[in-house]
Order: sequence, then structure tokens, then C-alpha cells
Amino acid sequence: MRRPRAAVAAVGLLLALTACQSGASGKVQGTDAELACAAVSRLPERMPGTDGGKAFDIVVARLVGAEELARAAALADATFQPLADALREAQQLLNVTSDPQRAEPAIKKARTYC
Repeated sequence: MRRPRAAVAAVGLLLALTACQSGASGKVQGTDAELACAAVSRLPERMPGTDGGKAFDIVVARLVGAEELARAAALADATFQPLADALREAQQLLNVTSDPQRAEPAIKKARTYC
């Protein structure tokens, strides 16, 4: 992976939170699970390859952010554990292979929980 995990996680969380801002108030709204699903919904159906440049970095950041938010949701409410597990699987595949395309099946599974 090209970026340190902590930095990528921070960017992913920021992207997820920004995606769920309310209009006039500017306050972030939504549960951790809703914010995780918002980040998942912004992932492309077909992931870029490792040579995807900026697209690769964005996908990684969104996936890391979604996984962290889903983990928080599952800690608060066990009904979100399947979502957290699917996103952890996708993240682990990405960590091992550095290929977002290998994580597509796990991301597809996560979409079913959103």
C-alpha cells in the first residue's frame, strides 16, 4: 500500500463524513452505520487497478473510512457486525494484495448490508 494506514483512515473518515453533511446547517448527520454505507456507496462497482493513481488512493481512503465506521457501529450494536466483517475482509484483501479489484466480492457483500 502506498500510504500509511493512519493517514488513509483519516482521509477516508473525512470523505465519509463530508458525504453525509446536511445542507444549510453543515452538521454531519447519520449513524456510524449510515456513514459507513455512504462511503461504501461512493466506491465504484469496478475498482481501479493498482496503477489507478488518484482513483486508487480515493478508493483506499473510502474503504478504510467505511471499515472504521462500520467497526464503531458494530461495537455499539451487534446487528452491524456483518457489515463490519465484510468491510474488514475487503480491507484485509487490499492490505495483502494491494489490488482493490481483489476486494470487489467483499465490497459487494458489504453493499447487501447497507
